[in-house]
Amino acid sequence: MPLPLFLNELSCASEAGPRRVDEAMASFVDTLKRLKSWQSLSLTTQSPLPSAELARGYVYQQWVNASPQNRERHRYLLGLRSRRSPFAPVLEEAGHEPPEIEYLHDGVPAKGIGAAHLMGGLAVSLPVTPKWATSWLDVDIQRLGEDDIEYDKDRVRHCSTPGEADEHESWVRSTGLHALTNPAALLAAWDEFFPSLERLPRFDRDLMRLDPKWFRPVRELLSELQATAADHWDLDRSPEPDWQNPHTTPESQSRRHLCTFPDPASAGQSHVFSWHARMTPGKGRLYFRLVPERKVFRLAYVGPKPGSDRES
Repeated sequence: MPLPLFLNELSCASEAGPRRVDEAMASFVDTLKRLKSWQSLSLTTQSPLPSAELARGYVYQQWVNASPQNRERHRYLLGLRSRRSPFAPVLEEAGHEPPEIEYLHDGVPAKGIGAAHLMGGLAVSLPVTPKWATSWLDVDIQRLGEDDIEYDKDRVRHCSTPGEADEHESWVRSTGLHALTNPAALLAAWDEFFPSLERLPRFDRDLMRLDPKWFRPVRELLSELQATAADHWDLDRSPEPDWQNPHTTPESQSRRHLCTFPDPASAGQSHVFSWHARMTPGKGRLYFRLVPERKVFRLAYVGPKPGSDRES
């Protein structure tokens, strides 16, 4: 399954002139070529390409007609662009209703960035300003809950240059994960994708009854935990890994009784699975403990925050 890319429409709203746009588009295509050297791609844009603005008052078709090199780049982009564009049909096909959730970047609605987050993909931008020179973008998330609006914050994978794309190389190469679209498929392929993550039997049960809104965030969390355990845990330097997910923390002392579970690997002895990562939207948690003697993480629970009203 191709890695889903979503063009950040906010990067196409600058006052840049044709020359600057031309430079940015050349870099943009080079970035896509770098990504495609690792994984097949599918690019989704908010508007049909011919009429899409690349800067205020300067549309894509004008750029195509500006030079033979641009026409060649245009043919390359056509080979990547998803036929399911624009964003809304792609999200609806995956079970996401746009009115239910809104993403903001620096206080501005960000549809492409939000789509990348929802689909577990990558946001890509035209590098017309330094604002987009980053491999991660912060977002504020507003989602309609059962009773009121839920607010969350998160980061979205992003690139606008080949150098920024390089920071996601290992993740992009592993995106066969995108072909796993349900918990049963994820468990069946577990040994292939997550050799450094062990599971309690209760984790499997939790995963099978997981709220569908959390499946993609959990799949992303598992990928980050695997990368942390395998590539970012130097026990000679520190007993604690270099967490690849910034929202990974130990549980507070007062709540540790909520994350204590018997572990069959320890003859049924109970352990505190204090480390946890969060998933959004809502208050989702994935609890695990470090097993340094095996250099693995052992996962115990995934679902609503223990002790919350919505915990099943």
